[in-house]
Amino acid sequence: MLNMCIKAEGRFMSLTRKSLKFSSKMSHHVKPHKHKWDSFGEHKICTSTKGLDIIWGNDERFWKQVQIPKDGACLNYGEGMELIQVCWLEVRGILNLEETQHLATNKTYELFYIIKFEVDAFGWDDGPVSLHLVTPDGRKSKRSHNFGEYKRNEWHKVSGGEFTVGSTIKGNVRYGMYETETLWWKGGMVLHGVLIEPKK
Repeated sequence: MLNMCIKAEGRFMSLTRKSLKFSSKMSHHVKPHKHKWDSFGEHKICTSTKGLDIIWGNDERFWKQVQIPKDGACLNYGEGMELIQVCWLEVRGILNLEETQHLATNKTYELFYIIKFEVDAFGWDDGPVSLHLVTPDGRKSKRSHNFGEYKRNEWHKVSGGEFTVGSTIKGNVRYGMYETETLWWKGGMVLHGVLIEPKK
């Protein structure tokens, strides 16, 4: 069984490397810079999974769209994406500040992924998930989270980094969630979207 898993991961890795050149064809794809960010309270914005690049997201063997009850708090879209199983986790997004009218100048914001782990989630203790963020002025940050430590069947706001809007609202914030080092299979995560709010 272990040998079969390793061989499968090798084939998956080979295909994935080739696929990176064609990510627009392979991902659940509404280009992030074209997707609308919605206002959610004072100086808060959010986007659904339709505003994200999810590698393998258009293949229901790996990801599938699911319905999510709205709760009036962080869950506003009524849908999300459930990770069935992958060994190459890659989710990316872009916030174009000039196209966003709901953020204030000279203020620091924090980006959160809204996620939940099903009771039967697996593979999250095998390696940390890296959360990357690049600010409008090009500064890069990286955070590592052990997703295996999160409680099952509860929604979580997982911090993906922070950025500051200067005296003018311009530039892009690029962010991403990655686990591409271990190549162990993982699944059972539901991704609702991304929330940005003033840093407390």
